[in-house]
Amino acid sequence: IEAVLVRRTMPTTFRAILRPAEIWLLLTATFLGLVLLGGAQGPWNYYWLFAMVCWAVLDIYWALAARDAKPPVTVRQNRLALLTTMLIYALYCLPLSSIPLLGQRVVPRFAAVEIVGAFMCAFGIWFAIRARHVLAKSWNAAVTLQEGHALVQDGPYAIVRHPIYFGFLVAAVGMILVLGEVRALVLLFVIEVLLKKMGREESILRTTFPDQYPEYERRVKRLLPHVW
Repeated sequence: IEAVLVRRTMPTTFRAILRPAEIWLLLTATFLGLVLLGGAQGPWNYYWLFAMVCWAVLDIYWALAARDAKPPVTVRQNRLALLTTMLIYALYCLPLSSIPLLGQRVVPRFAAVEIVGAFMCAFGIWFAIRARHVLAKSWNAAVTLQEGHALVQDGPYAIVRHPIYFGFLVAAVGMILVLGEVRALVLLFVIEVLLKKMGREESILRTTFPDQYPEYERRVKRLLPHVW
């Protein structure tokens, strides 16, 4: 569950390798390099490639961090996550632009649009990783609470109540702008699933923190800062 925290930390070596700030600097440096080199020109769409690297960084971070999750991720959850990830990567990485429906463009291809989309991917992925880093071992893919959970309201959770989902949303919109084809819209289905999960999480949190969570809801927006 996303909006809770147990005051534990990840192993020192894990933190040293995957600090969110360092990930952000690496992605930003790569992004700026592509902009300066005119990366969208030529036979390769390097902004698309950069966006895929962002998602790969997210998946690697999540896989490593899930090893420390308690209770651990179940085999069924692992299989479902793996199948979903494989489907998304297949849609995004395979040369499907010539297929009439999947390859149909929904966003005009302009370098400026792809630059904005690539930046949104980098920012969204970093924001989700930052929020995941705050939760450390208390994160769980299932909608459950652990003994000793405390409601966290600082860091990314002072901006929105569901910063991981906010990061996914920003990165998903960015990917749609970068790829610009119908196949990119598969992420809208993923977003719908996350919204349903978000509602279940909030129901549990209201029950678990009957005094704290209603006040937190009044003070901090759900998913979009200052909007909703």
